[in-house]
Amino acid sequence: MTAWLAILVAGGLSYAFRLAPAALSGRVQALRRLERVAAYVVPATFAAVAAAGVLGRATAGTGALAPVPPVAAVAVAVVAARRTGSSLAAVAAGLPTLWALTAATGA
Repeated sequence: MTAWLAILVAGGLSYAFRLAPAALSGRVQALRRLERVAAYVVPATFAAVAAAGVLGRATAGTGALAPVPPVAAVAVAVVAARRTGSSLAAVAAGLPTLWALTAATGA
């Protein structure tokens, strides 16, 4: 029973934590600076995940060509994002590049 109680308490606290900003937004004005910074959360998270993937493959030691596909995919994604200003375009260009080069090099 203790495990179920811990699960229920953790779920309730998680729900309350997610509900708090919505409940407080009418009473407390959000800071403008926080709103400006929040616009960069998604691109920063995407960059962190991509960097972890590139560095993980580069240090895995699976062969000389291991870092080539992710680095090339990141370069293609950066060009697509710069030209279009869209993160969706970066994903749409970078992922097929990664898949094709991974299949071609066997890395």
